[in-house]
Formats: sequence, C-alpha cells, structure tokens
Amino acid sequence: MPRKNISFKTSDGLTLKGWFCTPDKSSGKLPCLVMAHGWSALKEMDLDAFAEYFTLKLAIGCLVYDNRCFGDSEGEPRHEIIPSLQQSDYSDAITYAQSLEEVNAEKIGVWGSSYSGGHVLLVGAVDRRVKAVLGQVVELLRANDPSLQIHRIAPTPLLLTVAENDVLTPTDLSLEAYSRAREPKQLHIIPGGHFDGYTGFNFEKNAGCQAEFLKRTLCS
Repeated sequence: MPRKNISFKTSDGLTLKGWFCTPDKSSGKLPCLVMAHGWSALKEMDLDAFAEYFTLKLAIGCLVYDNRCFGDSEGEPRHEIIPSLQQSDYSDAITYAQSLEEVNAEKIGVWGSSYSGGHVLLVGAVDRRVKAVLGQVVELLRANDPSLQIHRIAPTPLLLTVAENDVLTPTDLSLEAYSRAREPKQLHIIPGGHFDGYTGFNFEKNAGCQAEFLKRTLCS
C-alpha cells in the first residue's frame, strides 16, 4: 500500500500529522475516507490495517491522522482531549483532503471508532461535504452525546458497527441511537466486546462489511 506522510493545519493553527494511503494501482481521482482513532489511541494502533484493507479492496484513498495532543500531531498539554476541537479537526482534515490532487473532492467519507466514532456522527450531521459516515463501537457519553444529532445525518448514508457484548460503550445505547437515525442506514453487529473488531477473524468480518458499505456508497 503506497503511503505518504501528510500534515495539515487546524482552524486554530495546530499542525496535525498522519498518512495518505492509496491503492497500489489507481487512475483518476479517488474517493477519500478521513480516519482518526478514539480516545488516546494512535494511528499506528490498527488504523493502518483498516486503511490497507480498504485500499486493497477498493479504489479509495484513506487520510489517517493523529488527534491533536497525541502521537505525531501538535497540541499542548499533551494527551488533553477536548471533544469539540477533535470534531472540528475532522472538518479541517476534510478540507485538506479536498485539496489533494489525487482526491475527488465531492466524495469524502468519515470513519471513527470508539470516541472518534461518536465524533463522526456529529460531523456527518453538520458537514454536508461528508458523503458517507462509518461509526464503529461509538462512544456516547452523556455529557457529550453526539447521537443527539444522529437523525440529522440523513440523507448521508450511515453504517453503525456495534459489538454485541460491549460494556465500554454499552450495546443497548448504540442500538437505541441507531433507532433514531434516518434512512439510508445500516447496522452491523459483530461478536464480542469493544476491542474485538480490530484484529483476527472479527477484523476480516468487520472491515469486509465496511468495505462493502463503502463500495455501495462512497465508491459508487
């Protein structure tokens, strides 16, 4: 998988760093999936595996970056998490992705997992440049519940991936949030708990379902 280092500026002047991943062979401008990890996780923690899978199966680019204050990205104090700023950073990443010569600026999707899975629900609801939303084992904290806007994602297609025995981001809360989303939407339930969709057999099923969703939506 070809991968180049990238960096872009946020609206408040920080530099966020990551990768832009593409298929081995591609022609023309590519749809692009903007990806960031959840909570304190870094891009090296399995996001490279998802990006590699998607670029192997689809004609798509993946823009993967570290959240502010984490990994290679700027931000002080280190390891500080402010959800509203991380959500804003997704929109800045979209703006950067649209500027890349390899990218079809009209075909941008957002992918998030756990804490960032909640972020993409809000970003997809308010940023109409987004043409597909993929939220995986999404975090729905009561003080920062992005699912309150989940009904506003439509008509943008939504894929919500839920672990059937998730005690970290409770399964019942995710299913209730999904019930409030409007069509077009798709629910994918994976076996196991919160972290079981990242590796092994569950990864193949999980990433495979997400790739099929992208094929029907962003890459169609």
